[in-house]
Amino acid sequence: MEIGHLNIPKPVLDKVSFEYDIQTRLHLQYSKLIENTDIGNQVLEILGSDPRVQALDGKMISSGISAVRFELKTLAMWFLWAVNEFGKKTAEEKLNTFLEVEKVPVVNTLWVLGIELNKTLELEHGYRIVSIEEMPDSRDKEQYLRHDFNALMHILPKPKAAITCISSVNKYRCSDDPMQEREGDKDFSDSSCYLYEIALLLNALNGVSCVPYYSTSYTLPDMPIGMFGGSGGGVSVYDVFGYGSSSLSEDEKGNINGLLSAYGKLPTNDKVRIGRVLSRLSQAKRRNQIEDKILDLGIAMEMALLEDNKNNDQLSLSFRLRGSKLIGREKEERKNIYRQLKDIYNYRSQVAHSGILCGNDPEKIKVVRERFQEYSLLAERIIRHLIFNGSPDWTGLILDVIE
Repeated sequence: MEIGHLNIPKPVLDKVSFEYDIQTRLHLQYSKLIENTDIGNQVLEILGSDPRVQALDGKMISSGISAVRFELKTLAMWFLWAVNEFGKKTAEEKLNTFLEVEKVPVVNTLWVLGIELNKTLELEHGYRIVSIEEMPDSRDKEQYLRHDFNALMHILPKPKAAITCISSVNKYRCSDDPMQEREGDKDFSDSSCYLYEIALLLNALNGVSCVPYYSTSYTLPDMPIGMFGGSGGGVSVYDVFGYGSSSLSEDEKGNINGLLSAYGKLPTNDKVRIGRVLSRLSQAKRRNQIEDKILDLGIAMEMALLEDNKNNDQLSLSFRLRGSKLIGREKEERKNIYRQLKDIYNYRSQVAHSGILCGNDPEKIKVVRERFQEYSLLAERIIRHLIFNGSPDWTGLILDVIE
């Protein structure tokens, strides 16, 4: 076990124990040190005599999403831990910074399902896609890293990555004035929305299905009160989780930044529509039954290509013509896209109207399953085009095809 500057053993993330999580173990360990050792009593006395610490009495200390009522003992536990973890000089510097400032930095975090990576992706404006191993230690991280041994229990997928940024929040939670609180933490609330946008737009990448899972925030480890301050967050409810996972590489960083920039320039209504298209496409990728997959894919493509088309008799034709002309460069490529879109529309219609795909013929269904990947890649191309270029003049596009 690793030993810190004060020769106190450092707790490690426990991947198998189900008794106490790391935050509880830390609290139990350092609570005894504060209560039963000379150095603990000295820390309590020194901190308790500081007017800046006395001014914290009765205040709610914010960590972004959650807050905890200040207790001298909790701060003392963090300080003793920080001295052991980082050394006395760093611990004192971080403590003084915390006591002097009005705003504190926190790690605004959205844990996501469906992606993993070997190296953190540094996006524009300070946003990051971080592997679970590189996330700050927390009870959440420990839970997601744990191995489940109960073979009788249905195991839900666990996040392997998170989307994060450093946000500033008011050090104190003003529960009696929520309006002032929201204004003071605007940086945090705005960045929280952006984390969801990043997760959504990752679904436009080839083969990627990303699902927001758990929204939370963490105090920086070297800033009070760290893991001694409790935790909290909000779970996004989705009806389909899926069990697949896609690996993001450094090569995708430019594509992700480009999508974020282009999406940010779209009109609000287009953002809403594209968001629903991507959500439905992501669901199609996550589902297991081919009938459900093709139904969701077809709905996504109809929302993308037929948002203004009211003539039900011509929906199928418009669907094929619009998509093939939108991204097809040469005649043969447009023909191939036309055929693919015809397949998607026909298969979607079969499932939507009868609940049965290809007359329930196993061999024909096998072909649809084998071709789903190319259908999905086509959908991703179309959606990326709409994000970067917006919706075209569909009438002009079709007339150009006819001419």
